[in-house]
Parts: sequence; structure tokens; C-alpha cells
Amino acid sequence: MDGMNQKDKSQNRREERQRQICRGALKLFREKGFHSTTMREIARASDVGLGNIYNYFSSKEDILFLVHNNILDQIYKGFDATSKTGDDPVEQLKSVIKSVFYLAYRFKDEMLFIYTETKSLERNYLHEILQRESRFVADFAALIEKGVRQGVFQCENPDLAANIIVLDMVISPLRGWNIFPRYSAEELFEALIRFILGGLGVTIDNEQAVGLEEDKRSKMSLQSRRGPIK
Repeated sequence: MDGMNQKDKSQNRREERQRQICRGALKLFREKGFHSTTMREIARASDVGLGNIYNYFSSKEDILFLVHNNILDQIYKGFDATSKTGDDPVEQLKSVIKSVFYLAYRFKDEMLFIYTETKSLERNYLHEILQRESRFVADFAALIEKGVRQGVFQCENPDLAANIIVLDMVISPLRGWNIFPRYSAEELFEALIRFILGGLGVTIDNEQAVGLEEDKRSKMSLQSRRGPIK
């Protein structure tokens, strides 16, 4: 038992050091770009000796892959935690969209980074990341199919709809530069819910849309507006 505990502690220390290196690397990757960043700079930014960093990663490509995985883990865990609550497909979909949307908003800089630097992954790493994303989309498609079977969603192609919804949920990293000067995250989320559920043939009223009072608990102040979201 003691031996197992020591092994677990050693693994935990290793994983924590890897996360420390990834945090330092991500900061540099965003500032300088992946290709312009060196392992020496990553070691310095991570407060790890240059020789020691190779005990955790053999190359910066390995670091880039783990950075991708760490960010995706946060998003996918949010999906898993909310998709299994209740049995109403509409409420399940709203809960999942809420979880993933706000995680993408919270990590919008990191999400934008992985969208722009996925091309820099080595082929085997790229294949694994794309496989994870495909499984994520398939989980959304399964949720839509469940709603179609129960007669609450109208959708002829759940796979295509799932791909569109997944893209919609990361609108904060991709379009936030043009949206957030004028709209709050809560306003964007409300518009997104109405857009997605409306596209699936769900009729909703103001209270059903997103649970406005609950979602407006965020402390973000409203920005000046130039007109309604179309």
C-alpha cells in the first residue's frame, strides 16, 4: 500500500510539474508564436531547469500536444458533467450548451490559441486531437437524436446540426473581439440558446430560454449597445 501511495504521489508531482511547464509554454506561445519559442525560453518561463525540462517533455511539440489536451479536457468534462443530468433532451441540451459556452468564454484566449496552432501539431498528435473532437461532436449528435426520437427536436441531420452547434459554442474565442464591446456574455448566451433551440424546432418563452435570473449572476457589467442581435 505504501509503495502504491508513493507511486501515486510521484505521478501527481510529475503531472503538476507538466502543468506548470504547460502554463509557462502557453504564455510564450501566445506572445511569440509556437515556432518562435525555444525550449530554453519555456524552461525559464516555467521556472524549470533546461536539463530538467527534458525529464517531462522530449520536445516543444509534446508540450503543444499536452496544452491542447488540457484545454479540451476542461471543455469535455463540462459536457460530461451536464449531459447526464435529467432525462429531458431540451433541458440537457441547454445545460450542456451553458457549460461549454461559459468554459469557452472563460478560456477564450486559450481556445483561440488552439484553433490557430492546431496546424503546428505533429501528424500523430493532430490525428488524436481530431479524433477527440469527432467523438465530442458525436456525443452532441446522440443527444439531438434522442430529442428527435422523443419528438421534441425536429432535425433531419443530427450529425450536421451537432457540428454547427459545437462551432456556435466557441463563438466567444472566434468572434468575441467584435461582440463583447457591445454585448455581455449573458446576452450572447441567451441569443445562442434561442438560435440553437429555434433551429431544432423548439418553442421557448423568456423564462424557459436560459433561466435568465440564474445566468445573470455573473458580475460582468453590460456594455453599450448599437442594436439588437440579429
